[in-house]
Amino acid sequence: MQGWRLIFSVFWGGVFALTLLVAVLTGGSGGNGAFFAGAAAGEAILALGSYLLLEWYVVRPVEQLRKEVAAGEGDSFKDVEGALVPLAEAISGRLERSVSTLREAIRAREETQASLESGVQYLRTIAEVSTAIAGTLDPEELYRIIPERVMRRLDLNDFCIMVYSEETKKLVAKAHAGGDPKEGPPPELSPGEGIAGKVFLSGEAAWVPDVRESPEARFFGWLRRDVRSLLCVPLQSKGKSIGVLMLHHSNPNAFKPELLPTMRVLASYLAIAMENAELFGFVKSLSEKDSLTLLYNHGAFHEKLSIELERSSRYNRPMAVIMMDLDGFKEINDTYGHITGDRVLALVAGVLGAHLRKTDIAARYGGDEFAVILPETDLSSSAVIAGRIAEGIAAIRMEAERGDVISFTASVGYAVCGPDSGDRDQILGIADRLMYDSKRRGRGGVLGLQI
Repeated sequence: MQGWRLIFSVFWGGVFALTLLVAVLTGGSGGNGAFFAGAAAGEAILALGSYLLLEWYVVRPVEQLRKEVAAGEGDSFKDVEGALVPLAEAISGRLERSVSTLREAIRAREETQASLESGVQYLRTIAEVSTAIAGTLDPEELYRIIPERVMRRLDLNDFCIMVYSEETKKLVAKAHAGGDPKEGPPPELSPGEGIAGKVFLSGEAAWVPDVRESPEARFFGWLRRDVRSLLCVPLQSKGKSIGVLMLHHSNPNAFKPELLPTMRVLASYLAIAMENAELFGFVKSLSEKDSLTLLYNHGAFHEKLSIELERSSRYNRPMAVIMMDLDGFKEINDTYGHITGDRVLALVAGVLGAHLRKTDIAARYGGDEFAVILPETDLSSSAVIAGRIAEGIAAIRMEAERGDVISFTASVGYAVCGPDSGDRDQILGIADRLMYDSKRRGRGGVLGLQI
């Protein structure tokens, strides 16, 4: 803005000088000279006046506006006066709109960044959860880690996973947490019973903001009076429902609608992992079983024996092992053939199943030898069980070819170790030795020993 004064001075100085020159050339003091001299004076007054007007009403306001804009404080330009006030207001409005647009862009960027960070955290959590459950093929281990490494990671500490049992045709609790520990797991539910049963049948999730305002969801098959919010998601694999995942909370409206997609993803991972674990367990059980008798095989028996010996030692509980060998089994095979011999072995397995408890472990040890583990069983109880098995085998009557009726006995030996037994690791060998001692004394005998 400084250069305008020089241009202004040169312009008006040239005009003034030209007027004076014309005045001189036209006669000096004559009438024309006086006219041009007066014109020159008027030009000088006009130049001075226009200079002052420009300086006061244009140059100074423009300079003030420039300084405020340069200083970054020109949001309102209150100090600008004169003819430039409309221009200052227009610039101020434009700046305000630009700043507002910029702030909105920054806010949108921050929201996008927060959303991306939340999404990344969500994906990281789901990845960790899926890794934790996908790497587990043991069903019991899977149901153990779900509360510890899955639900707790998602900050969901009050839940229940119910799985449909083909045996009972009901939904059975496999993993749960929260509530009063004295209440125990929820009862079994039939498909269609309560919220969980309906979700299982329909395959559609149920979201109940307040249980007390929903008669259909009241207690939902489980007497949890502390529950106010309920979210139930089906566990589906390959389009088939295998169970439900229920989330509980003591406050109403605790679960937001945004949680439902996350639970659907989690439920799909859980369903696949559970089905894989059950399938692996089934295949493993087949590999552990003798194909003829469906009892445990030799290798599985030794594995179970190690586990039970460790458990017996840890909890200071007694344990017994029974070994038995069929008397005259070779003669039956030689006389009637191996198919008849296989029928005999299957009948013996049936006797064992009829006289043993669910916690007992029976195995076909090899050939016509059988072995049984009796957890938490003392000497007197072992004697009763061994005697009943021997009597049950001796009572078998099987028709063979030519109208013959086959009967046979088993020589039985059993050993019992107490909490303080020193030779507990030798229990199988002792039971086996007692079995052969019994066989030498005569068929169908039973011998036992406390070690």
